[in-house]
Amino acid sequence: MEDLQPISGAEQATFCVELAKRLNMLRRQDHLCDVTLVTKDDKEFKAHRNVLSAASPFLLKLLQSDMKENREGIVRFEEISAAVMEDVLEFIYTGSVEVTQENSEDLITAANYLLIPALKTVSGRFLERQMSKSNCISTFYFAEIYQCDELITNTRKFIHANFASVAEMDEFLNLEVKEVERWISSDEISVAVEADVFKIVLKWIEQNKSERKAFFEQLFGHVRLASLSRDYLIDVVTNELVQGNSRCLGPVLDAIKLMAFPVEGNFSQSARKSLETRAIVSCGGKYTFCYLPEKDEWKRLADGLSEKRNSNTQMINYRDQLYAFPQTGKAERYDPVFNCWSSLDLSITRSTKVAVVRGELYAIEVNTSTERSTVKRYDVERCSWQTVLSSHEGCREDSCVVAAGNHLYVCGGRPKGSFCLEKAERFDTMENKWETIANMQERREGAFGVTTSGKIFVAGGRSSPRSCEMHNILTNEWQIVRSLNDVHSYGSMVCLKGTLYVLGGASDYWRSDLNVECYDPTEDKWIVKTTIPVKMIAEDNKDTFTGCVLKLSKGVLDKLDVVQE
Repeated sequence: MEDLQPISGAEQATFCVELAKRLNMLRRQDHLCDVTLVTKDDKEFKAHRNVLSAASPFLLKLLQSDMKENREGIVRFEEISAAVMEDVLEFIYTGSVEVTQENSEDLITAANYLLIPALKTVSGRFLERQMSKSNCISTFYFAEIYQCDELITNTRKFIHANFASVAEMDEFLNLEVKEVERWISSDEISVAVEADVFKIVLKWIEQNKSERKAFFEQLFGHVRLASLSRDYLIDVVTNELVQGNSRCLGPVLDAIKLMAFPVEGNFSQSARKSLETRAIVSCGGKYTFCYLPEKDEWKRLADGLSEKRNSNTQMINYRDQLYAFPQTGKAERYDPVFNCWSSLDLSITRSTKVAVVRGELYAIEVNTSTERSTVKRYDVERCSWQTVLSSHEGCREDSCVVAAGNHLYVCGGRPKGSFCLEKAERFDTMENKWETIANMQERREGAFGVTTSGKIFVAGGRSSPRSCEMHNILTNEWQIVRSLNDVHSYGSMVCLKGTLYVLGGASDYWRSDLNVECYDPTEDKWIVKTTIPVKMIAEDNKDTFTGCVLKLSKGVLDKLDVVQE
């Protein structure tokens, strides 16, 4: 007996296509047909039970039952027209059909009724190709009604990706409140800034303000206040709908207060996925880079206006913008929305340290001649520094200054004509007075630190360049933690999503340090995470870097190329 030789895949495909054509021809010629389909406009179509049963579970069950349709061989469809039935039979017999603007939705309706998922998919793909910002909402809800899974998924992605534009269309503005809430509550919607969501809510309300203003509180609860800038929050407060509702006004006022704290944990709402929450921004000389730890990527931001920025340049996140205070000359401000720097008529002396306390910009200025320290607060309306208190406390150069709660903490530093100290104190910005706290474990000059979760971390400096210690604010106690890998002086420590990072500064009196270390609390050790990639741009660069954490919009980041280390 000879072995059977199977035909190739291509030959099988050709055979199936020819078989389908012959079966369809038999149907059209009413040859061997044993069932009649009658449409709502009384048009009759002959077909084969076996073919229909194989294509449709609905017809299989019907034609195997003891119902009248099976006994008489006649099946009536009150919802399917003759034109649609012809297309459905064409697909059942041949696996293909011409989908048009006129028949696409009717084919999906028929396919859903007859349980023919492949026909729904083919027709759904046609609708997807026709989709636009003006019709995607109706397409999505049509797909949901008829359970077109692929069309639902792809339409939802389209709406999310183009949400700011889609929300301006009549289809969206005519939605019921529960559907508007469904969309604006999603993490996936893409907006340039969170303020766009607030504007969308207002525009929907304005379509029929007399009836819809009652739903404002319900929708406003889905605006991520933590992702709005402080200045915009102040504008929100003045809105009549917010002012008229204490349950809306209260959270806004709370958010304004919380803007003074740089730790994300203070906010219950996370940012939408289309918006970057925070990145580490590092500046040295004229160069500005940002680091995204989750992606382990560096990107280059706009160059600064001055090349005088070095390890003595202080970087401050103030009102969601980056302020650079160089040792000499005017300050600069970086706008993360427009990726540009501007010069400010605002300057500090070399021995001044700046920090933000509850949304207010403070400076501790040391006068080595008079051996007095002056605490100042920046008056935004006057664009000038206003003296708060002048005293002898805190009068040390190169100290580490960090903010926590209502206080400015001053750690270490060097008095005039003396060696650096382990001394620490704090200034109460509410009471305008100095308070003594426990001394540090190490003497420090040129150290740096950060506050997080009720603790102050201080590291580095000339006299203790690798050591790191932590102050528990509640117990007023210092304790040594694991040392850094590299020597750091005049660097920066930041906290991003609960993780501590050390970057910049100098590894000795003249050489800049480009390594970035992060602290692993489970292992109690510092790990070299990455390197500031300035050498990829300037081979002979000798600038020292400082940094801070800043919110950056996805719109800016998407336009920037990744810089390799």
